[in-house]
Amino acid sequence: MIITTTAHHFGDQAIPSEIIEPVITILRDISFEVRKGSATKLRRIVLESLFRLGWSDKTKIDSGNDITITSMKGNVGLCLQTGNVSRFYADILKLQSLYIKDKAASAIYILPTKNASLKMGSNIAYFERLVEELNLYKHIITIPIMIIGIE
Repeated sequence: MIITTTAHHFGDQAIPSEIIEPVITILRDISFEVRKGSATKLRRIVLESLFRLGWSDKTKIDSGNDITITSMKGNVGLCLQTGNVSRFYADILKLQSLYIKDKAASAIYILPTKNASLKMGSNIAYFERLVEELNLYKHIITIPIMIIGIE
């Protein structure tokens, strides 16, 4: 896959290289044709690859409820979004909550690029929009995040 990255609040510096580099390598090595209706299959393939790297299954934000993020490894949270664009607002709030509670020091957010999302369907979350909106909320969403666009 083609990978595009950017950092929010120095996420590229906050995430240890031994955590982020294998994620980027494994994403680059995935051979996948993005097309209409392929979001669920793409998500499954990426998750299987992350599990092989030692990432956890769903992780609860708080023990008192069932709200989760995709995964954790050490103190790094991870969200993978291949669905509706409205879901990334919930994801970034969950990551920020973990950061405020000192349960996560940084995060990785993986989602399709705009080009890939348009091929997969309508109203799919995409890299460029997340980056733009994180810039709008830079004083509210303060967790260091490495954003990875996949295509």
